[in-house]
Amino acid sequence: MARFEPNHSSLDYNTLKDAVVVVSGGASGIGAAIVRLLHGHGAKIVFGDLDTAKAEAVVASTSPSSVHFVMTDVTSYTDIVDLFRFALSKYGRVDHAIANAGLIEQPGWFDPRLGIEGVAHKPTTKTSEVNFNGVLYFANIACTYLAHKNQAAEKNSKSLTLLSSVAGFKETPGLFVYQGSKHAVMGLLRALRLYVPEAYPGIRINAVLPSMTLTGMVEGIKDGWMSADLPVNKPEDVATALVGLCVAGPGTDPIWYDEEEAEGVKKMSSAGGMDWDHPLETGVNGRGIFIMGGNCYDIEEGLDRTEELWLGKKVSGWLQKG
Repeated sequence: MARFEPNHSSLDYNTLKDAVVVVSGGASGIGAAIVRLLHGHGAKIVFGDLDTAKAEAVVASTSPSSVHFVMTDVTSYTDIVDLFRFALSKYGRVDHAIANAGLIEQPGWFDPRLGIEGVAHKPTTKTSEVNFNGVLYFANIACTYLAHKNQAAEKNSKSLTLLSSVAGFKETPGLFVYQGSKHAVMGLLRALRLYVPEAYPGIRINAVLPSMTLTGMVEGIKDGWMSADLPVNKPEDVATALVGLCVAGPGTDPIWYDEEEAEGVKKMSSAGGMDWDHPLETGVNGRGIFIMGGNCYDIEEGLDRTEELWLGKKVSGWLQKG
């Protein structure tokens, strides 16, 4: 299968020096790791969050002159506009955007204890509002700000990266709204990955799908995962992939193929519109990078190339003509 190597020698992290990056959910966990890593590469970071105390701690641990916090509720379209507007007014451009903010499952959905009376009361939709609506708002606004006065449209040097989850493709019983929202993020990626480079020249879009990552969000479920001796991610592992995608533009070659795991898949033709065979020309675009134990696996190319196997040759052919 296709693999992504964020430490590949072709990736030039020096291009992040003075780059302007907007991040949602940057005060803790993966988001804080993103901010710190970007700061280490010399980027200018504007990040949003609701947790002022943690956000101020991140700023204090980096540099108040180049790392800026803007109070942001990602369920508010106006708040996200204000986040990007701050970056543009401060630096005159936006080079990369990472939609990282997320929320774990909230109780109340599909609870057999509710009964007729209990189910009459609508459960909270906060998880979907943060995990999908927030990403949708962020992506829509980001595309316009990334494209604004873009002098490097031919270079595909700008990037938008969305945070999904292993729950974005693998069933996770009990995480009803969380899983639905993370699947929706992948649907958004697939809808945008051919459209964005044409409508907003110079911008690449990808998604990252971490498995169990040791953040505050998984306190209630991590013990079972770890007792099964399954690989886990550190926040820094996910941040490394997200930041790596920022610099994986044309001319870079961080995609490689693990033929021991999926022999022959690379030889199959693409069933969709993505050109997986020429990443050097476009840079990394349209990928869904699944991360487990710090290793990065792309799920999108294999899914595309094997469509005839899981859908059937005839039906796949119809869809390609459609």
